[in-house]
Amino acid sequence: MWELGIGTGTAMSFGDIQPNPGIGAGFHLRKAIDHLLSARLEGFVGSLNQNDGLNGTSKTKLQTGSLQLLASINSLTWSELPRRRINAYLFLGAGINRFEVDAIKAIIPDLKSVSPTIQTHVDGGFGMALRLSDRVNLGMEMKVLTFFGRDADLLDGVNRDENDVIGYGSLRLNFNLGDTKAKTEPLYWVTPMHQLIQDVTELKLRPTFDPTDSDGDGVIDLLDADNATPRGVAVDTRGMPLDSDGDGLPNFLDDEPFIHKNRPAPPTENGIRDIVRDEVENLMEMEPDAFGIMEWFLPNTHFDVDSYAIREAELGNLSSIAKVLKANSRVRLVVTGFADKTASDQQNLTLSYQRAFAVVDHFVNVHGLPRSRFLLRYNGEDSTLVPTLNSSMVNRRVEFRVANKQDVEMENPVPSVKKDVEQRGFK
Repeated sequence: MWELGIGTGTAMSFGDIQPNPGIGAGFHLRKAIDHLLSARLEGFVGSLNQNDGLNGTSKTKLQTGSLQLLASINSLTWSELPRRRINAYLFLGAGINRFEVDAIKAIIPDLKSVSPTIQTHVDGGFGMALRLSDRVNLGMEMKVLTFFGRDADLLDGVNRDENDVIGYGSLRLNFNLGDTKAKTEPLYWVTPMHQLIQDVTELKLRPTFDPTDSDGDGVIDLLDADNATPRGVAVDTRGMPLDSDGDGLPNFLDDEPFIHKNRPAPPTENGIRDIVRDEVENLMEMEPDAFGIMEWFLPNTHFDVDSYAIREAELGNLSSIAKVLKANSRVRLVVTGFADKTASDQQNLTLSYQRAFAVVDHFVNVHGLPRSRFLLRYNGEDSTLVPTLNSSMVNRRVEFRVANKQDVEMENPVPSVKKDVEQRGFK
């Protein structure tokens, strides 16, 4: 995002006549290059006053334009927070200026009025800004301008062979421009180490892989349902001894491993037809929601930190779920949002609702599914999958399950979120 700033403050000239405080105002446009560096275009207008008993009184009107390079001096600090509260920076730049001088009272003949003239200058200084929200920050800044050119010493109306200098201290109100859902805040607010800390934390939580196979059946202990299978016994993919006839007795203990002695005789062709007819009649008498749909496995959707924007990596899974719903028109889904524990309870509750709503919104607007087929629920930071207070993408998720008659949709957690939902066209 771009930053637009406006400000005002006190300006003073340091030259041949004693300065009195004047006023100045300006604006700037700032764009981050990376976490450390940013570029800024700045405009400034000021009224300068000079007055003493040796030289006289003069007044200067000044306009400047500068292109500056800024370096955030606290951008590489180690922090687990995704955004920093303070941005401290140094800057250096150059530009052009226009000024004119009115010699109000000349005690010495050297003090003269100066017609409008254009010079070049360099400027530099330091500043500090306090982040108030993802849109607004408040800054304080001090800078110095040094003039160059034929009339560089005439800023106060007196030319004594030493270039004049201007000091300007200002208070600034700055705004981030752009869509907060589509663009990040300027990178000088983003903690560069946060993503690294998050990745290291998730890596530490992964289970250690142990390839031990205690019974030597070809299935490691981590996946083996029976770690005491006798040597040489054939097993299935779960590590259980094979039972080919399904009589509960494994093949290596069964005298007739392929014949179920107590299995009833298979039904006749007419018997199969009777079974199918009875089942069809029973299904037709049942209500649509009573078909006993099995609990499907539907993949979770995960989100970035402090965000409810759907990641590109999740679009394939959402498309697969949409195909399943289109193939089963009577099925409704419960869509439940969750958050990790890195923010307050209320913020996480709101964020979990926004994530669930974003997924439902995606199904409706992208895949054309009716809104009535979804029940939106949210659970904040409760029911985390990874037991940690740190950031975890596994916990920042939306889950799906087939709805039943007892499921109801939850109300919006806060009025501001309700207003956002209504503006999107959903009631």
